[in-house]
Amino acid sequence: MIDKICNEDIQSLAKVWHELIVSMQKTSEELWKDKLEGASTIEVSILSIIERKPDVILKEIVEFLGIPGSTLTSAIDRLEKRGLLRRVISQRDRRSFGLELTNEGRIAQHEHRESEKILWEKVLGSYETSCERKELIRLLQILAENINGIKEDRSKNEK
Repeated sequence: MIDKICNEDIQSLAKVWHELIVSMQKTSEELWKDKLEGASTIEVSILSIIERKPDVILKEIVEFLGIPGSTLTSAIDRLEKRGLLRRVISQRDRRSFGLELTNEGRIAQHEHRESEKILWEKVLGSYETSCERKELIRLLQILAENINGIKEDRSKNEK
């Protein structure tokens, strides 16, 4: 049985959440000053997806990010203009466009991974023990699953 959520809990979470967002924005501004300066989270996500799955097609990126095709097109145009990626005919599906990182895009992704590592070390370093860090990750996973509806979808499939 789930405990009832009270207003005090909501207010406490809202306060700490906003403090955390401000802290993360300040840290992000310090870390992302090079190739990805000014890039949106969608643009950074697109580059990360392409790096992890080089044969990805545009339709899959739209589905994965849950954004309209027009939003993806605008983001790709901006990234292409910055010289971080290029459109290519997909090797998997010759009727579709894929994307590939340019050399500048690969450098930007390397810088991004290094900056992210510093950020996550700072976050995890806030906790004293491995057990606390694992608990944070476990709780964030539950949060992500519930917010994204993954848990709900799993329970439907299990029936």
